[in-house]
Amino acid sequence: MKKYKNIKLFLIFLTLFTVAFSSSLSFLPFQFSIAIAQNNSKAEADRLRQQGEQQLAAGQYALGSNSLEQAMRMYQQIGNIDMVNQLRDRLILLYRLRGIFDKLQELVSENNQENVKEESQKPLDEHQLTPSIQQLIDQGFIRQNKQNFLGAEGYFQQALSQAKIIGREQDRIRTLEVFGGFYLYKGDFVKALAHLKLAEKLSTARYHAFKKSGNSSAYDYDDEIQRNLIPILLLISETYLQKQQPSQALPYLQKADAITPGIIFYIDGDIGGGYKNFKDSALYFSRVHYSLGNYKQALNYARRSIDIGEAMQIRYDKLVWEMANINNEGDFGNGQGRVLAGLALEKLGQLKEAEQELRQATQIFENIRKRSRFQGYTQHIFKLFNNQVRANALLQRVLLAQNKPAEALAASEWGRTRLLVEAASAPSDISLKERVEALVKIVYPREIMIQQIAGEIRRYFDSFPPGLDHQYNRQDISLADRINFDAEDVRRYVNSFPPGVDRVYNRQGEAILLSDIVNFDYEKEAEARIQSKTKMWLDAVTENPAALDQLATLASRTTSDIKPPDIKQLQQTARSHQTTLVQYSIISETTFFHPSSLPGYYDNLHWNTFPGEPEKLVIWVIKPTGEIISRQIDLKEKNINLKNLVTNTRQTMGLNRSIGVSLKPGAEVPENLNRSSSGVPAQEQLKQLHKLLIEPIADLLPTNPEAKVVFVPHQELFLVPFAALIDSQNNYLIEKHTILTAPSIQALEITRQKQQKQTQPGKIALVVGNPTMPTITLPNQPSPIQLRNLPGAEREGKEVAQFLNTKFLTGDKATKNEVLKQLPQARYIHLATHGLLEDYASFGIPGAIALAPSKIDNGLLNASEIQELNLTAELAVLSACDTGGGNITGDGVVGLSRSLIVAGVPSIVVSLWAIPDLETADLMVEFYRNFQEHKLDKAQALRQAMLTIKKDYPNPLYWAGFTLIGQSK
Repeated sequence: MKKYKNIKLFLIFLTLFTVAFSSSLSFLPFQFSIAIAQNNSKAEADRLRQQGEQQLAAGQYALGSNSLEQAMRMYQQIGNIDMVNQLRDRLILLYRLRGIFDKLQELVSENNQENVKEESQKPLDEHQLTPSIQQLIDQGFIRQNKQNFLGAEGYFQQALSQAKIIGREQDRIRTLEVFGGFYLYKGDFVKALAHLKLAEKLSTARYHAFKKSGNSSAYDYDDEIQRNLIPILLLISETYLQKQQPSQALPYLQKADAITPGIIFYIDGDIGGGYKNFKDSALYFSRVHYSLGNYKQALNYARRSIDIGEAMQIRYDKLVWEMANINNEGDFGNGQGRVLAGLALEKLGQLKEAEQELRQATQIFENIRKRSRFQGYTQHIFKLFNNQVRANALLQRVLLAQNKPAEALAASEWGRTRLLVEAASAPSDISLKERVEALVKIVYPREIMIQQIAGEIRRYFDSFPPGLDHQYNRQDISLADRINFDAEDVRRYVNSFPPGVDRVYNRQGEAILLSDIVNFDYEKEAEARIQSKTKMWLDAVTENPAALDQLATLASRTTSDIKPPDIKQLQQTARSHQTTLVQYSIISETTFFHPSSLPGYYDNLHWNTFPGEPEKLVIWVIKPTGEIISRQIDLKEKNINLKNLVTNTRQTMGLNRSIGVSLKPGAEVPENLNRSSSGVPAQEQLKQLHKLLIEPIADLLPTNPEAKVVFVPHQELFLVPFAALIDSQNNYLIEKHTILTAPSIQALEITRQKQQKQTQPGKIALVVGNPTMPTITLPNQPSPIQLRNLPGAEREGKEVAQFLNTKFLTGDKATKNEVLKQLPQARYIHLATHGLLEDYASFGIPGAIALAPSKIDNGLLNASEIQELNLTAELAVLSACDTGGGNITGDGVVGLSRSLIVAGVPSIVVSLWAIPDLETADLMVEFYRNFQEHKLDKAQALRQAMLTIKKDYPNPLYWAGFTLIGQSK
C-alpha cells in the first residue's frame, strides 16, 4: 500500500512539475529561491530554539524566552505548526509562572483563536462571565498592574458598557465591582463607592432571590456570597478605611461577617476554591477598631485572625502545597493579625509584647516569601516582601520607643534589600543535579513533608470502623487534629490507649503495632521521600528540559541561606571597610497588608498599595570603630513632606520628567524641564535637604575629606544627590567628604565578598560609545520613535577606550549580541549611550541600555537580562541617563544598578538624572585619568573628577549626577 502511495505522490509531483516547467521557465529560479529561503529560515529557527534552550538551562529566562519566541515566529512563517505549538505551550507556562501577563495574554489568545466559536456557544452558569467581558477585564488588570491607569480605565469602561448591553446580572455585578476596586486603589474614593454600592445593591437582591427561590441550588446561593457579595462589602469597607472614615465601614463589615461561612467551610471545602474565596472579616474589624482608638477590641479581633490564619496556613501547607496557585499563596491572616496585635499592644503601652508580635509577623512574612513557588514572578515576590518591609518599619518604631537603637538598625536591615542580598549571595554556575536538588528543597520542605506523613498516619486511624478505634471522638478532634495533627500528636494519641492494647485494626482487618507508630522515624521517611522527589524531577528534566519550568522558577541560582543581620555583623562591616556608614529609614504606619487573596479579584495589585504617611526619619551612623549612634526627626510634628521636598529639589534643578524614559542629552532638552540658569531655587532646596539629612549627624562624620562615607538611602532618598547638598556655609558635601552609596549595609558587604571572590577577573575592557540607536515605543505615545544620535558619547567612548587600552564599539558594531558576547570576559564595562527606565522585557525589572539593533533583536539590553548573567567585571560605568533609577521598593532601587550587583559586579557608577553630554564626557575622562594614571581608588577618582569639573561648571547639574555604588577599591 505504501509503495502505491509513494508512486501516486510521485505522479502528482511530476504532473505539477511539468505544468510549471512548460508554463514558464523563468518561474523555476523563484521556486528554488523559496526553497532555499525556507531552508535558511528553518536553520535559523532551529538555531534560535537551541540557543533558547541553552539560555534557559543556564537560568537566563529573559534571554531564553526571547530566543524561543523568535524561533516560534520563524516556525510560523515556514508553516511548522507542530513546533509552533510546542514552543507556544512552553512560553505560556514560562510567562504564567513569571507574571508576564501582556505576553501571556497574546500567546493564549493565539492559542485559543480556533476555539473561540466553540467556547462562545457553550452555556454559561450563573456566576461565569461572558468571555468577551472577561477578556476586557483581564486587559484592564494588566494595565493597572503596570500603573497605566488611563489604559486600565478604558478597558474597564468597555467591559461595563458591554455588560449593560448584554444584560446578564453577573457581568454587570462583576464589572461594577472591578471598576469600584480600580477607583479605590487609584485613590478616587467617591467613584469607588458609587460603583461598589451599586454592585452591592444588585448582588444583595440576587442573594435574596437565590435564597427564596426553590429552583436555585445551594451552590448558586453560596457562590453569590463567596464570589460577589462578601468581596464587594469588604471593598466598601476598605474604601472607608482609606477615606479615614472607619466608623462608616462597620455596617458593611457586620453584614459581611453575618453571611461569612465558618472556617470549617474553607477547611473542608474544595482545595483551590476554598482558598481563593477565603476572606477574613476579623482583619478588617481589627483595623477599623484600631483606627477608632478601640485598642482592646482591635487586639481581640487580631487574635481571632491569628487563630483562623494559622489553621488555614497549616492546611495549605499539608494539602495544597504541591498544587500552589499564585492566587492563593500568601498570608492567610496570621501575619497581618500579629502586626495588628502589635499595633494595639503598642498603643496600650505593652511595648515588649508588641515587639514579640511584630517579630513573629516579620518571620511569618519572610517564611511565606522564601517558600514561594513563584520566585520568578518578580512583582509577586515584591508584594510578599513588602509585607515584611511594613512590619519591620513598625518593629523599628517599637524598638526605638524602648531605647533600643542598635536593635532597630538590625530590624531596618532585615526589612530592606533581602531579595537583592539573597539573589547576589546565592551560588551560580551549578550543575543540573544541584539545581534540581535546590528547587526540590524549596518545593518540598522537610518540615511540611513530616507534617504530611503525620497526617497520613492520622488518616489511617480515620479508617477504623466504629468500636475499634479506642475512644477516638471524631467530633472533638474534627478541627484541631484535622488541621494540625503532627508527629507528637500521633505519639500522644497512641500512648492514650489502655494498657495491654498493642495493636489496632482498620476496616480491612489489617493490623498495625502501636509501638511501630510511636517509634516511627519521621525524619528518615521525609528524607527518603525528598530523595524520591529529587530523582523523579531529575529524570523528568533530563528527558524534557521544559519540566524544570514546572518545578519552580528560581532560574540558575539556588536559594541563599543568608540569615537576618545582627548588630555585630553590621558593626563588623564598618570596621572591615574602615568607613563611616550612614543609614536612613523612613517609618510609616499602615494597616494594609497583602493577604493571600484580595477581595474583588485584585490578586495582582501593585506591591506598594496604600503605603501610609511617613511619620519619622531615623538616621543611624556606624563609625569605623563599630560605634552606633542614632538620631530621629519627627516628620509629622515638623510638618515635613519628605517626598515633596525631594521632588521639588529635583524640579528646581530641572530634573523632572514626564515620561518613563530619559535620554542622554545631545538630544534636545524637553521644554518642560525649564532648568534654572541661576540655580538659586535649587540651592535653597539643597540646603533644606542638607539641614534635614546631614546636619543632625554632622558632628559624627569624619573631618578628613578623603575619609569615605557610605550613605544608605531609603525610599525617595535614593533620588537625592548627596554630593550636591549644601551646608550653611555654602559648601557642597562633596567638598568635605568622599561619598559612596549602597542599597543596604548587607548589600555593601555582599559587594565586598564579590570582589574578594574575583580571583580571575575579566581580561578585556568593554567600551561602547554612541551605538546606532534603536527605535522604541514610549508610554502613551502611539508611534515608535528612534532615539537620537549622541556624538558626545562617541567622543567619550573613544577617550575612555584609550585609558583602558582597548577598542571601543560604536555605530552598527555596538550590537546587543556583540555586547553580550564580551560582557562575561570584561574586567571594565563602560557604556555611553541612552538609558531607558521602562520595563521593555516585561520581566518586572525596569531599565534598559540602548544598543545597535540587529536582525535578531531590538537593540535593548534589559536589566532583567543583565541580572541573569555571571559577570567578573571589577567596575561597570553606565554613562547614560537615570541608570541609577528604577522602581524604588523595599528592596532598594530595582533597575540596572541592582541587576549588575546580582550579576557579580562589586563597583558600579550610575547616574541620578538626564546627564548633559559634553560635561559628562569631560567628567568621565577625568574619572579614568584619576583611576588609571593617578592610581586613586574609584571613590576618590570620582570625587576629584567632580571637583575638577565643578571649577568650570559650578552648577551641580553638570557634575553631581553620578554616584558610586559598592566598593571603592
